[in-house]
Amino acid sequence: MIEVDDSGWGDLIGGAVIVMRRVETGETHVGRIPLEYFREPEFKYQEYLRAATQIILEGLEALKAPSTEPIHVCTGFILSSARETLKELGYKVHEAKITGATQELAEATFIESLAEMGIGKPDEIAAMRSFNGFLNWVREDPAKRERYVKTGWSSWRKYSEEQRR
Repeated sequence: MIEVDDSGWGDLIGGAVIVMRRVETGETHVGRIPLEYFREPEFKYQEYLRAATQIILEGLEALKAPSTEPIHVCTGFILSSARETLKELGYKVHEAKITGATQELAEATFIESLAEMGIGKPDEIAAMRSFNGFLNWVREDPAKRERYVKTGWSSWRKYSEEQRR
């Protein structure tokens, strides 16, 4: 069985990661969706959905997954198009809440991606990880930190409009 989870989709900063893990062997495939996909114009056209689907298709190939192997895919919206595509291709797809090792890998990979962007050390990022935590971090130096924000989100547009008043 392969589990698929995402991390970063709902976070204010950074892109997102997609993690696939074969439960029986621990084999993994990881892909990243760049921040640009969460900014206009890509955000408007939901390019992140196509990117998530592409990562999963590449992962199935890398893991040499037969269409008979069950695939448990997180219920999150960012994976909705991938779930449908996999079903159309004949895979045994199950929507599931992903917990345990796969979820932990997804969370750690997302935090690592933020650290690589220069946001901070992994433990610092983990400590501030929440919408308000990230928002407060951006507020400390918006001129330098807005470049890390998913500006396509309506919550960001609302905040940035309030700041300009």
